[in-house]
This record gives sequence, structure tokens and C-alpha cells, in this order.
Amino acid sequence: MFKSLKSVLSSSFKISKNSWKTKLIAEWPTIIGNLHDKMTLEKVYEDFVVIGVYEASWLQELYMLSAVLIKTINSHLEQPYIKKIRFKHATRTTRKHPLKKTMTYSTEPRKKSILNSLEAKALLKIKDKDTREALHSFLSRCKEK
Repeated sequence: MFKSLKSVLSSSFKISKNSWKTKLIAEWPTIIGNLHDKMTLEKVYEDFVVIGVYEASWLQELYMLSAVLIKTINSHLEQPYIKKIRFKHATRTTRKHPLKKTMTYSTEPRKKSILNSLEAKALLKIKDKDTREALHSFLSRCKEK
């Protein structure tokens, strides 16, 4: 009665399990090895791939290694499908862990701590009341820790 999303999508889009593109996507971490944490496979076209690089400093390094990367990628495929690599800056996506607790903040007003004379004089020089109270709260939090 119920079908998995993978089976529905594969039947809808006629994705071949033997396709070199599917193999490239599935084996990407293995093909790239240690560089996997520096970049991600963004798009696969007929004769080139787009690789997203997480750190800007690695963009130039990987560009200089593009011939080696093409050779490595093609060695894992049946034929030399990839002829060119394009690099772009990518942002690393972070996923929240479902069991990780989120930080909660208390809505209760903080107890103001006693400031030393130098701090009190400095705060009295501030004319804006909101700024003065915010700084007093900040100093109090600093002293708590």
C-alpha cells in the first residue's frame, strides 16, 4: 500500500541504477577521500561537474589540482565522462541533532550586582538610561562568571 519515496521518485524520473551519474553521486565520498570535508558535489552535467568548496582558501588549491581530480573521478567511472570541473564557494549546512538540547534563556530580570567605585563612576557618565542599564547588566554578568 505505502511506497518509499525513493521508489516513487525512481519510477517517476526513470533513474537508472547503472548510470555513471548515479554512481558518481553515490561514491563521491570514496572517490574524493580526505578532501570530502573540504568540498561537496553540487551538480553533474554531461561532461563536467560543479564542486562547491567550503573554504575560499581551498578554491585556488583545488583549481590547481583540477587535472588530478578529473583523472581520479574518471578512474572510478567506466569511461572518462568528466572533462572539466567548475568550482564555486559553498556554505556548509549544519543539521541540528534531534536529541541535542537547545539553549533556553530566563525571562526573569537579573539581579544587579554591586559595582566597584570605578565602574559606578564610569556608568554615571553615560547619559542614556537604556545604555547605562545595558552596560550595568553586562558588567553584572561578567562578574557572575
